[in-house]
Amino acid sequence: MNIEVKEADIDQADLILSTMQQAFQEYAGKLNPPSGALSETADDIIKIIQQGGGAVIAWSGQTAVGSARYKFKDSHMYIGRVSVSPAYRGNGICKKLLSFIEEQARAKGILETRVEVRLSIPGNIELYQKLKYEIIDHKYYPEQTDSWYVMSKRE
Repeated sequence: MNIEVKEADIDQADLILSTMQQAFQEYAGKLNPPSGALSETADDIIKIIQQGGGAVIAWSGQTAVGSARYKFKDSHMYIGRVSVSPAYRGNGICKKLLSFIEEQARAKGILETRVEVRLSIPGNIELYQKLKYEIIDHKYYPEQTDSWYVMSKRE
């Protein structure tokens, strides 16, 4: 499968939102607290881009099959809402999204990228570990119903 990752334009916020919601829909009603991804709007994405962050879209031909967002924090780049449409999973799209953003970070002299992953989704933790991300912190939701790892990759 030929996948191309490109920087997203601000006018593609609805497409980014749609791709993300498709990917996160499987978690609706299953996570406590619920994933914020399903309550976000295109305006939330636009705000991230306007504040100096960005988003990328993975394309299979003319079809958007994945997306991710990023923003700069202190000495690292935070990568969030990494999303791959369910029908396209298992094709290395997550790796391509991350590699594209990691390269952008390096081009700006940022040698560390971070992701955050819920412990209630262990497959995602394993995926990021395979991509050379290491656990650096363990955080808890206030209700103590779930927690997440902060994972880091340094170049």
